[in-house]
Amino acid sequence: MRKIFFLIIAAIVAFFWGDISLDNVTDMAFLSGKKNIVVMGCDIRKDDVGRSDTLFVVMLDKSKKNAALLSVPRDTRVKIKGHGWDKINAAFAYGGHKLTQETVQDFLGIKLNNCVVIDFQGFKGLVDAVGGVDINVEKRMSYYDPYADFRIDLRPGMQHMDGKTAMQYVRYRDEEGDIGRIRRQQKFIMALYKQIASKNIIAKMPGVSKQIMSMIKTDLSLKEMVELGNVMRGMMEKDGLKMAMVPGEPKYIDGISYWIPDIPKMRQQMADMQGVKITEKFNENTKKLEQEYKNPAKK
Repeated sequence: MRKIFFLIIAAIVAFFWGDISLDNVTDMAFLSGKKNIVVMGCDIRKDDVGRSDTLFVVMLDKSKKNAALLSVPRDTRVKIKGHGWDKINAAFAYGGHKLTQETVQDFLGIKLNNCVVIDFQGFKGLVDAVGGVDINVEKRMSYYDPYADFRIDLRPGMQHMDGKTAMQYVRYRDEEGDIGRIRRQQKFIMALYKQIASKNIIAKMPGVSKQIMSMIKTDLSLKEMVELGNVMRGMMEKDGLKMAMVPGEPKYIDGISYWIPDIPKMRQQMADMQGVKITEKFNENTKKLEQEYKNPAKK
């Protein structure tokens, strides 16, 4: 039960494979104060490796039984090893979950212990398995993506969403771009989070557990999942889930829209969220990264 409980929470934070852990990282340029898990929500198809359309980092404090969730906008401009400057979601297309994990770790400057990969199709099944989620849709949402053959058609007001409708809500992109979408994803995460915590989910556990096991890939061991399940259960009782986003601003570069991070602010945010002091080497690494963003970026 505890294993399944954590897998459900992992799927919640992700919505939106063996040797992939970076536990051997000891470089003091990386901060490490919590259990950090990078979670990728990917639209994987038979003829396309896909991209990490939704990207989160979950930071767990086992002793205090609380957690923080950091959203990383998919348009965030970063340097990807071997590929130069690009949007962070391109790392998955270039090198899958491993390159994405390395890219996020280098960018944030925090040690990432584990990774969870979620398939979007499985997300729909998860929402159906828990009996749907109630969401107040803020406005009319209508859009058709011919590339993905994906249609969004939602009207404002309170709705009980099934998996198909939920997918439309969390993937809708308006004039705010990725930032507005992240706000909706976090809103949906909290609603699903409360639904999972409700007592009536116990009866649905067999179907939920089956759906979870089919939709994720992770390098977390059984022992780790049991341990994290205990933390997450205590967190539910304390309402210990906090949410944040990489600070920055939108900017067009060569006609392409990016999210340009505020490096000093982001790195201080990482130290605060990890609950540790900034090391000298971490500070040097931050200044170097800030300078790279200030200078003209070359592919």
